[in-house]
Amino acid sequence: MRVHVDAERPNPRKLQPAVEALKKGQVIVYPTDTGYAFGCAMSSVKGIAAIRRLKGLDERSHKPLTMIVSGLTDVGRFGVLGNSHFRLVRRLLPGPYTLVLAATSEVPKSMHNRHHEVGLRVPDHLVCRMLIGELGEPLLNGSVTPGEETTPELEDAEELENRYTREVAVTIDVGPQWPDPSTVLRMIGDDIEVLREGKGDFRP
Repeated sequence: MRVHVDAERPNPRKLQPAVEALKKGQVIVYPTDTGYAFGCAMSSVKGIAAIRRLKGLDERSHKPLTMIVSGLTDVGRFGVLGNSHFRLVRRLLPGPYTLVLAATSEVPKSMHNRHHEVGLRVPDHLVCRMLIGELGEPLLNGSVTPGEETTPELEDAEELENRYTREVAVTIDVGPQWPDPSTVLRMIGDDIEVLREGKGDFRP
């Protein structure tokens, strides 16, 4: 199922099919500030397993799964954020950044990587914020780029619906969204490591 939504003025009613799918533990495709992504409710073990399969990541992978949260308070709730990084993170978010942090006890173990880390994002995208608000919990997030070179089809919601028709219950279509990966920053203790340079312009 594909639903058309205005990215600038999303109507909550039009998002309801996606919200209902998320509440059932299903996977959706939705827009972020870095392109379309797979999503499921953080509490959905079935959804997390499905996105791991779609992304080709098992629980032994060094790459952590990422969740979309509503703001800085939730970053501190689900990840261990050192005092030395707080001002920097407050300046960067919301925006196209993924923070890799040590996971707190509130993060499902099925989301950890082998180092017990988790990725956290606060996208600058109204549809993301509305989905989290309607769902009442964070979203697991995985870009639709399946580890291969980006192709034009990945910007088109109809193409994505056709490609993943068996795995995805609802696709939110806001028009073309060219994949532009986030900048990934690993913040453990007082250290900052740039794991990937992406859309975000990072200056410590």
